[in-house]
Formats: sequence, structure tokens, C-alpha cells
Amino acid sequence: MTVLASSSFFQWWRLTRPWNVLAMGLMVGTVMHWQGVELRGLLHLGRVGWLLVPMLVGAGGNLINDYFDVREDRINKPDKALVGRTVKRRVVMVTHWGFTVAALVWSAWLSSSVASLWPFVMTASFAVVLSLYSPLLKGRGAWGNVAISMCVAGLVVWGGLASAHSDSGFLPSSLTWAMAGVLGGLNLLREWVKDVQDMEGDRAARHRTLALRLSASQNRWGLVLGCVVGMASTLGWLVLADRPLWAMALSGCTGLVCVWRAWSENPRSLSAWIKVWMGSLFLALM
Repeated sequence: MTVLASSSFFQWWRLTRPWNVLAMGLMVGTVMHWQGVELRGLLHLGRVGWLLVPMLVGAGGNLINDYFDVREDRINKPDKALVGRTVKRRVVMVTHWGFTVAALVWSAWLSSSVASLWPFVMTASFAVVLSLYSPLLKGRGAWGNVAISMCVAGLVVWGGLASAHSDSGFLPSSLTWAMAGVLGGLNLLREWVKDVQDMEGDRAARHRTLALRLSASQNRWGLVLGCVVGMASTLGWLVLADRPLWAMALSGCTGLVCVWRAWSENPRSLSAWIKVWMGSLFLALM
């Protein structure tokens, strides 16, 4: 492999956001472990699909998102605007569809193995939402934020369903659904913060994101209120799930930091802290 080809591959690899994709797999695996699944059983080529299918869809979604967001990325994140520069557009499109088709085929096999359509239907739903996000949903107020947050919440539901993959009649527990709701709410908050960060590029691309539809004061107070509601929701869920005291303290402290960063109007720091906050929920399951 030439130096140029190696560099292009590395840049393409960056577009998939491997750490983000790995986090998806860890989220699903943590939920399954919480539900009592022996994770060593997932080493089987077929069963590992419970972890890898969402990761494939996520990688494909990241690729297609960057494919459509070239204009605003060159303003908001010029060092990460790689499509059309170091990575060819057709390579991004082909690999997006490759990952998506592989995920759909694998999910069809999982559906066959549990005699239920839910793996295929959920995978197809994730793929459709992620494919439509940038070209259709992103510039329509909060619709794009809600769609992405539902996909994140769906990872918890997927993990809950996959925990009993041998029982086609299984439904996630109420605690699993509640965690999905809490996680989706925190992600909705983070998507709002990202809109605040990307206002310049989104305005140039003529998007009408949630942040652009609101004034600076409305964004500030909305994010502060969202963090307060997030604290109440996360602590309530941790109590209902009978999680240890240290988990409640960690989540509460992280929530307070997020309230402070929202009040001080520091979206970059707030976005990072919300990721920590979301991660603390999964840490509490271990």
C-alpha cells in the first residue's frame, strides 16, 4: 500500500468515527450484561451480530452524514471536512451502502434465528433515519435532534431485546424502557448543544436548526432547564434501578457541572460533559 493510499484509508477511517461506533457496541453490551447475558457467548460468529449490527449501521450513518455536511463542516470543523478532499465522495457513498447492506443482511439472519422480525425492522429503521438525517431532517428545527436521540435510545431497547434472543416473546423491562427514555433525553440535550456550536456553518447552509430558531437567551435558559430536568430524570432512574450510592453521586455531580457549563454558555465543554454524563449511566450498570 502506498503512502498516499494509506493516508486516504486513515482519513476514511476517521470519517466512520471509530470511537463513536465502539461506544455503540459497548452500550449494547453493557445493557446485555446488566440483563444477565454471559457476554462470552457472543463470541459466536452469528451471535456477535447483536453487538456488530448497530455498530455497522452507526458507521454507515456517520459516513453519509459527512457526505451531505461538507459545506457546513468546512466552516464549523475545517480540519474534519475530509469528504471531497482527502477521501473521494464515491468511496464514502459506496462504503456507506456496504455497511448498511451488511447490517441489514446480518439482522435478517438474527430475525430468522429468533423467529421474530424485530432485529430486521429496528435495523432498517436505524438505517433510514441516519440516511435521511442530514439531507432532510437536520434543517427542520428539532426534528433531526429527536430522530437521532430516538436512535440512541433505541440502542438500549436493542440491548434489552437481544438479552433474550432465544425467546421471541421477550419484551424489555420497564426499567430498560425508562433508561432508554433518560438516555434519549440526555442525547437530545447534547444535539441541541451541538446545534449551538455549529450555528455559523448551519446558517451558511441555510439549515433551520433548533438553535437557530431560538435567541441566545432562549438557548441558554433552555439548556439550563434541560440539564436540571436531566438531573432529576437520571437520579430518579438510578433510585428505581437500585443502583449504588456512588453512581448517584457521580451522576449528580456531573449534572451540576453541566448546569454550570450551560449557564456560562460554554457549548464545547457542555457537550463533552454531557457525554460523560451519558457514560456514567452505563458505568452504573456494571
